[in-house]
Amino acid sequence: MIKRKWAVMVAFLVLVFPVCSYAAGLCCQVSSGSQESLLESTLPESGRFSLQFLYSFSMMDDLKEGSSTVSLQDVKDEGTYTKLPVDMHMIKYVVNATYDFNDNITAFVSVPYVRNTMDMEMGMSMMGMGTTWMDHTMTPIQALGDVTVMGLYHYYLKGGNVKTDILTFGLGVKTPTGSATEKGSSGKFIHAHMQPGTGSWDPLFSVIYTKDMAPFLVQTDLTYQLTTRNRDGYEFGDSFTANINGRYAVTSSFNLTAGATYLHVNRADDRDGNYTDLTSLMDDPDNTGGDSIWISPGIKVRPFKNNPAAIDLKAQFPVWERVNGIQLVSTYRILAGITFNF
Repeated sequence: MIKRKWAVMVAFLVLVFPVCSYAAGLCCQVSSGSQESLLESTLPESGRFSLQFLYSFSMMDDLKEGSSTVSLQDVKDEGTYTKLPVDMHMIKYVVNATYDFNDNITAFVSVPYVRNTMDMEMGMSMMGMGTTWMDHTMTPIQALGDVTVMGLYHYYLKGGNVKTDILTFGLGVKTPTGSATEKGSSGKFIHAHMQPGTGSWDPLFSVIYTKDMAPFLVQTDLTYQLTTRNRDGYEFGDSFTANINGRYAVTSSFNLTAGATYLHVNRADDRDGNYTDLTSLMDDPDNTGGDSIWISPGIKVRPFKNNPAAIDLKAQFPVWERVNGIQLVSTYRILAGITFNF
């Protein structure tokens, strides 16, 4: 029962790492979006199988230029772009599965399903009348995302199987299971960062340190995602995240959680120009990548005494951002999920 008390906690991103790579906002370029779930997989229990069902909602309705907030009118007045994002809603449903082969080896699989919607304004120049702006709503994109597979090795710093100081090494890959070739009514690819997947095989490397000081638990991790170019010439920027997360067990069935994340994402590169439209802010590769810091308060509840299910609720907020070019960024993200251990 003591071990089950620290079972896998629900999270994506990101981070995850990404976060995923579904939108131009920093929170969604984190990568595979699996780190937060990985963190709780650093407390293994030989023979345990864990299944997580996650839901996340991201609201993107802020425009940033560098580290400054800019208005939609400011961007219109610059005159560089005639296709501008107003807001974007990203919903992700994820099934995560972990299996502890023994106290040293854990396997992890993350399967996402995504739904992205975006409202835009499009400008049309009319002779003698300047530019007329019209509202436009993109057809929602919903499909299977990129599946992530990882292996974790746990090293016990205090020797034996004492699970108070654990160093975990993770090695995995984000696979190109999600489509990166969805097209709009024009017959051209839609925004690269709105595609369900990336179309690339991306190696993932993680180092996680866990310190269990019941009723407190602290975890830190460093994760790097090395991106590769997809077959249509687009390469998302490599990403690096550093996390620190804490949990306090108020009671055996109610925990408080908190975390802070630093995220760096390199600028993307569209070698063949298949996803580039320099009249569209979202389709200009110069408007990708940057740095941000996030905070993540939350709770963890075990509602049933004789059932190992755990419910997690978490909110994420950016406290500092510096983007390349001009980008639509997130104002908040909400995560909820339930975990079962067998």
